[in-house]
Amino acid sequence: MNADVIRLTDLVPEYARQYKTGPKEAAYALHELFLDLYTEYHVKREETVIPSHILWVGSAGSSKLAVKSYKLFFNGLIEYFNNLFNPLPEIDDGLVRCYCVSDSEAKDIPAGIFYLSRTSLSAWVLNAGIEPPEFISGSNADQETKVTEGAKEFKTIELGYISKIFSGLVELVKEVDKAHSVQSLDDAGRRRADAIKRGASRLSNPSRKNFDLYSALISLAEDAGVDMPKDHKTLRKYMLAQYKSNSAN
Repeated sequence: MNADVIRLTDLVPEYARQYKTGPKEAAYALHELFLDLYTEYHVKREETVIPSHILWVGSAGSSKLAVKSYKLFFNGLIEYFNNLFNPLPEIDDGLVRCYCVSDSEAKDIPAGIFYLSRTSLSAWVLNAGIEPPEFISGSNADQETKVTEGAKEFKTIELGYISKIFSGLVELVKEVDKAHSVQSLDDAGRRRADAIKRGASRLSNPSRKNFDLYSALISLAEDAGVDMPKDHKTLRKYMLAQYKSNSAN
């Protein structure tokens, strides 16, 4: 098994090791991560199945794709992590419910024979507007591993994500200008414009105590109805250096 591949059962221990926390806390954090992915991909994009190049069924001794065809839905994975931090006596927390296409029926499959590609999972998480945990973003991969197509895809998606941030900021500027220059005739329009003005004014006063630029930006984007990344860690990653530079000036 190469350094890019990890068993599903290793996600919780790896997460706990990275963040120096207990297994229940790690399972809860991963449960929340896949809930966010469910919201982005299933609810917003209407994608029901987790792609097989990201997560697939192998065997106990090999990560090679199983002969039988399986489909893993978000609910099966979310329930798996939920059972790890909130176990019920009647449920086996070592099983994952999925659909076996070959047998035309739902099956409970041992979590230990599910495998993930770190690179593909990282790209998938990033494409959803979420900063992936470091242990799946390739930081633990073999240092001598050559750049793969998956890594190239990750960089492409990362650049697209940066573009999405800047596009969102441009749209925010337009909405702030519209809030100040266009007179709304109805109450809802006036309330929206007032909320945008208040949000913009908070950005113009960053020196006050406990000011959080990223929360202020996210709040303003929500008030303005602008589609842009709303993950604090990711915004901080791409904007922190420039923000510090501007603050110093």
